[in-house]
Amino acid sequence: MSRRQRTTRAKVQRSRVAAEKTLRRRSRSRRAATAAAAAMSLAGTGAAVATVAPPAAALPASSGARDCTGTTPDSNPRNLTDADGTLFFTASDDRGNALWRTGGTAGSTVLLKRLPSSGYYDYDDSGDMAAVGATMFFTMEGDDEVGELWKSDGTKAGTVLVKRFPDGGSEYGGGPSDLVAVGDRLFFTASSDGRDSELWRSDGTKAGTVLLKDFGTTGGGYSEYGGPSELTAVGDRLFFSASDDDHGQELWRSNGTKAGTVLVKDVRPGSYSSYASGFVALDDQVFFRARDGVHGSELWVSDGTPAGTEMVEDIRPGAASGGPDDMVAAGDRVFFSSDAPTDGHDLWVSDGTAAGTVFVKHFETTDDEYSYGLGDIVALGDDVFFTADDGVHGSELWRSDGTDAGTVLVKDIRPDDYASDPGYLTAVGSSVYFTARDGVNGRELWVSDGTEAGTELVEDIYSNGASNPQELTASGGDLFFHARDRTHGDELWRSTDGTAAGTDLVLDINKGGAFAISTRARLNGTNSVLQVGGEFEGSGTVEVAPVGAGGFKAFTQDITTNDTDYVTLGLELTRAAKRTLRRTGTVEIGAKFTFTSCGGGERSITRTYHPRKR
Repeated sequence: MSRRQRTTRAKVQRSRVAAEKTLRRRSRSRRAATAAAAAMSLAGTGAAVATVAPPAAALPASSGARDCTGTTPDSNPRNLTDADGTLFFTASDDRGNALWRTGGTAGSTVLLKRLPSSGYYDYDDSGDMAAVGATMFFTMEGDDEVGELWKSDGTKAGTVLVKRFPDGGSEYGGGPSDLVAVGDRLFFTASSDGRDSELWRSDGTKAGTVLLKDFGTTGGGYSEYGGPSELTAVGDRLFFSASDDDHGQELWRSNGTKAGTVLVKDVRPGSYSSYASGFVALDDQVFFRARDGVHGSELWVSDGTPAGTEMVEDIRPGAASGGPDDMVAAGDRVFFSSDAPTDGHDLWVSDGTAAGTVFVKHFETTDDEYSYGLGDIVALGDDVFFTADDGVHGSELWRSDGTDAGTVLVKDIRPDDYASDPGYLTAVGSSVYFTARDGVNGRELWVSDGTEAGTELVEDIYSNGASNPQELTASGGDLFFHARDRTHGDELWRSTDGTAAGTDLVLDINKGGAFAISTRARLNGTNSVLQVGGEFEGSGTVEVAPVGAGGFKAFTQDITTNDTDYVTLGLELTRAAKRTLRRTGTVEIGAKFTFTSCGGGERSITRTYHPRKR
């Protein structure tokens, strides 16, 4: 991912967080009012309504799957993170969002903890995740909007709160973020007790979760060049970028103690910033880009000492910037992209010395809207795989050993006038997995061993469509990702060997079945049908049966959706109910609504109505 893409994504994420916090705050105070207003809307107009579902504890267990067609709803797996061979992730079943873990089979997939939800808007309140050995640390926002740090050993009992961070000084949230494991400790940033974002360390206990340094930055909110960022593990030390009251944004390091959290070098002396960023570790050194006030943004390296922190090479001489980006360590070298010496997209490699920093190959983009030059670099042994456009083939899969002759197109996956646009390149064992479009299938999962013959489609998961695999993650020697097929929504998948036979859905987490029925209803214009609004998640069948006073004819109705559908159900009154209505002006109607989803989820809700004659 390029620097521009990372900056844009960070800005979008900050805006999203701020917007979602506002929505969550509003939704909590307006939840009851929303449901009441929706019910009143139904009573006044006969339109379908969105109502808040009953508490999960009040719902009965699911039954077997109904024999029907349709796609189950999305569980939206996110935050896929490996912890010593176990995959942790967040996903939503029919009761809401939760933290899960899996070993790759349905039987090993366990819900660990329910995560707070905003209710009506149902945003994912989970945040960063990072593994320290076999322990997974994660962040979330509590019901009171206080940021929290949690940890899990993969069991429900071992999923516990570590520390809360109240009164954060940032408008974008006071909770912990930027979680990074360094040895057996966790480093992260957080704002608490009125401070802006600062550097913290945790050993997994409340007492052992401590503030390492208050950088003294002010501003009462997020500062692009303020608090610690770019946290990167380099051996047993943490390197990061930060500014304090005396220096601009510069290179810092920490050994996990307050005394050992120090400025490495004031690359651009004084209050100006060198904007140290793009960190990548290679052995006991860190490579990064910075500007010293004389040169533009160029490649630097540091061993953690002032004397050992120096510019590697002035890739674009003078004040112009070589702009090293997409830095990846492979073997004993670092590969990166630059727009020098040309103004295009060029591949470079460096061993940390000026002599060992060399231009590898130039890439010139085509006019295809899906071509992005050079990017998505991933290491496999001493080589790298990446996506690039050479001006002839469009954006396709390439590999390089660091030489011009050894930098080759792996395969022209889409040999027409368009690009296959490979994405999510992920190394697992001796292969690289990625997603691509070959012009016949939609975006699907592919695998490559670096040869043309060994680069092939793993499986057409969504035939005559696109499964859109995302968040490709290596765990326990397997590849995990989330995707959709023609039967299931967005769910967790695993590939054990890069073949169709070894690629399967892990578990259909969200089978559907969740629904809500309005507490109010209205009669139609002829006073013969009671109109009731319902909200249904996933395809299935709703059965409506008389209970208590009854007063209508039982019926079933099919629901067809892979998301959430708003439906008006028509309850046809019996003759006896119509007579009572004509005589008294009102009638009691008792109904039991049972929704059985195609995935097997089943729920029931009973309602009693007293509609008045129109």
